Amino acid sequence: MTNTMTRPTRWLSVTGLGIVAAWTLSSCGGGAPALTEIAGNARQSMEEATSFTYTVADPDGVHGEELESGEFSSHTDRVNYNILFSMPQADVEVRAVDESTAFLKLNLKDESLREVLGDVDTDDKWVQVPESEQEDLSQYTEDFDGIIDTTFSLIEGLSEEELDAVEVEETELDGQAVYKYVVPATANGESEHYTGAETVEFYFLQDSSELVQVDASTGDRTATHAFSNLNEVEIFEAPPEEEIAEMEWSF
Repeated sequence: MTNTMTRPTRWLSVTGLGIVAAWTLSSCGGGAPALTEIAGNARQSMEEATSFTYTVADPDGVHGEELESGEFSSHTDRVNYNILFSMPQADVEVRAVDESTAFLKLNLKDESLREVLGDVDTDDKWVQVPESEQEDLSQYTEDFDGIIDTTFSLIEGLSEEELDAVEVEETELDGQAVYKYVVPATANGESEHYTGAETVEFYFLQDSSELVQVDASTGDRTATHAFSNLNEVEIFEAPPEEEIAEMEWSF
């Protein structure tokens, strides 16, 4: 049947053992690097990466959008990616195998949308996107560069006074040693990618300077942006035939 169908290190307290600890760190060349230095290294690694994964989780609506979570894994040197968006009304997944082959999976969570959109739920199966609808597939790969630009602009736009006031600490994130830098989210005015945030926390791996997470917060609400799988994303292939539905394209 055919159906229709988004700085300086805070040294240990200068009392008691704190003096010894701080002296030991400095004499061994320890301590966190300047924010601009570690950010520059991280940005270069991300810009040179052939692939990586970006995820966002915003359950409290910090950014004022309907996107609850999303994951975007992409290759930067070709059109090959997989995107998964979760919103209150629906879950949407898009997979581009190349410039002319893409698939979509749609799961409606708001039944009232069926009255507006019709029967477009793909019933957990993929639908192949017609070539006539694939003109803008490459734009998602280009948008990935925009994520990098917007993220690091929060640091690059800080004044000298703001850089001097940056808080930094050595801590752990998911079992990995990281440097955590806390900066205001007001560089260059409004940041389109971190809209609604008052502060932004950057987490860089201590051993490689890789940026692994950015937390955008306002009050007690936080949206988490994570970066992973640098140069490790596998090539996305077309789904198995049994997972592809025979449906008319009517989006």
